Amino acid sequence: MPTDRGITRRGALAFAALALSGLSTARAAPSARSQLGTGSARFAGAFVKWGDTGREHVLQAWETWLSRPRSSVLGVDFYGQSSWDDFHKLDWVPGLWKKLNPARNLAWSVPLSMSGTPLADVAGGLHDAEFEAAARAIGAAHPKAIIRLGWEMNISNSGWFAKRHEDDYIRAFRRVVGIFRRHSRSFKFDWCPGWGAQDMPADAAYPGDDVVDFIGLDVYDFKSDGSAAERWTNSCLKAPFGLEWQRTFAAKHGKLMSYPEWGVGQSGDNAFFVQQMHDWFAANQAAIAYAAYFDVDGLWPTQIDNGQFPESASLFRKLFGG
Repeated sequence: MPTDRGITRRGALAFAALALSGLSTARAAPSARSQLGTGSARFAGAFVKWGDTGREHVLQAWETWLSRPRSSVLGVDFYGQSSWDDFHKLDWVPGLWKKLNPARNLAWSVPLSMSGTPLADVAGGLHDAEFEAAARAIGAAHPKAIIRLGWEMNISNSGWFAKRHEDDYIRAFRRVVGIFRRHSRSFKFDWCPGWGAQDMPADAAYPGDDVVDFIGLDVYDFKSDGSAAERWTNSCLKAPFGLEWQRTFAAKHGKLMSYPEWGVGQSGDNAFFVQQMHDWFAANQAAIAYAAYFDVDGLWPTQIDNGQFPESASLFRKLFGG
């Protein structure tokens, strides 16, 4: 999802038992009580605005809003969104994160190509220098970072849309993972489609278990016909390539799930969606690596800590706060 223009654009096996246990992930009304337990901080990450001096200070304000200690949540950022030159020009950004807070770990969303550059060029090594620059910069600042590479490849406006180029996407993904691993063996790699059927079957572009650590999914409360409960069931939970598909696919491949982007807003203030996401996290928490709220208004409003969605914000703080 495109974002602010400040500096960038925008035990896996354990959940098999959960899936068979018949736990309900939908409730008739919000419970206003978190079921996430002592590990709840890993569900409270966020992508935040750039701010005056960088996202770290804004992320600290997010932690304060949630009554959480400094450095307790995962930060999210996007690397080099506009051009290949950005891979070199923005190599100082990871270092700024580290300077402002050496204790913070991040999930970095790294483009797999640029609009107009065929995936075959990346797969063939024509842009290795750009990925080397990104891997070097991120590795120096965050050697244990999560690299969300080539996300939302199943959406047609992506610069690395994989439809009819699935093999090139796979080869490019695998090549770039190899480059990043030369700079840190502690990186984790997140393969993250957009939720739902979108514009192609996401699993046609799965690059392989040896280069993927997490099966991600970006999930938003999108406008559609029906009630909030019907939207949740039909568009998120049971949709093709929705949440239930993700859980089954991740279990099959022995991977943890992740949610690098999620948010309310496209259909307005909807505390029901916040509750359902929390309930999904709680029911499957042993199988989830992390979740991060998209706290920046992009193509539609999603920021939740600025008063524009008061019911959602109140419940979010109760469910995801410290």
